[in-house]
Amino acid sequence: MTFLNTSASSFPLFRLLFGSLCISFSPVFIKVAAVDPDLAGFYRMLFAVGGLLALLLLRRELPRVPGKILWLLAACGIALGSDFMCWHRSIELIGPGLATLLGNFQVFFTAFFSWLVLKERISGLFIVAVVLGVTGLFLITGVDAIVLSSDIRLGLLLGVFTALAYSTFIMLMKKAVTGNKLSGVSVMLWISLFCMTYLGAICLSKGTSFAVTETSSLLALAGVGILGSTIGWSLLSSALKIVPASIAGLVMLLQPALSFVWDILLFKRPTGWLDYVGVLMILTAIYLGTLRNQPK
Repeated sequence: MTFLNTSASSFPLFRLLFGSLCISFSPVFIKVAAVDPDLAGFYRMLFAVGGLLALLLLRRELPRVPGKILWLLAACGIALGSDFMCWHRSIELIGPGLATLLGNFQVFFTAFFSWLVLKERISGLFIVAVVLGVTGLFLITGVDAIVLSSDIRLGLLLGVFTALAYSTFIMLMKKAVTGNKLSGVSVMLWISLFCMTYLGAICLSKGTSFAVTETSSLLALAGVGILGSTIGWSLLSSALKIVPASIAGLVMLLQPALSFVWDILLFKRPTGWLDYVGVLMILTAIYLGTLRNQPK
C-alpha cells in the first residue's frame, strides 16, 4: 500500500496523517490566543464539547457510560487539565515547537509507569531512546543549564511536567476503556466535560475573568477546540484501531515535527543546525519509545 493508494484500506492511514496535521496546529492556536493558560484550556474544552456533541448527534449516539467508569474518566479529565496547565505555560515560555516536543516525552513516562505498575519489561532499546532524547534536548538548549534564563528553565520544567501529566492521562484512559465497548467519541466527551469543569474551577479560584474580548483570541480558541481536540483526536482514535502500532507511532511524529516547523515559520524561532539535529534525535527517540512493546 502506498500513500497515494485511494483504496478503502488506505483510509485509516490518511485519517492518521490528517489528524496529526490538525493537532500540530494546537500549540500555534494557544500561542495566538494569548490568554490566561488555564482559561485557554477551559475554552479549548468548551469548544471541544460542542464539537463532540455535534458528532454524537450526527451518529445518533447517546454518550452512555457506566457510573463506575465515570470516576476514571473524571480522573482522566483532571490529568488532562493538569497537562494543559503545564503545556500552555510552557508554550508561552519556550515556544510551541520545543514545548510540544517535550510533551511527547510522555512515551518515556508511560513506559516507566508500565514497568512500575504493570511490571512490563523495559528493553535496551528503550534505554537508548531515553539517552537519545535527552541528548537531543541538550543540543537544542545547550548543555549548561545555568546560562539559560529563568523563564527558559521554567518552560523546560513545565514541558517535562506536561509529559508526566499526559502519561498519567493515557494510563488512566487505558484502564477506563479496557474490557468494554465504549465509543471513543463518548469517552472523549465525558473527559472534555470533566476537564472543562476542572479548569473552570481553577479559573474561578484565581479570580480570572471568563471574558475573551479579542476576536482573534476567540477564533484561535475555537480552532484548537474544534480542529485540534475534536477533529484531530477523532481521526486519530479511529485510525489507531486499525493502523499497526509501529506505523502509527512513526506517522504521529508528524505532529511534534510540524509544530516545531510552525514555530520557526510563524514565530521566527531562532534555529541553527544543532537545533535541527537535536529535533531529529528527539523524534527518533520518541519513535523508538513507541516500539517498546512491539513483538520482535
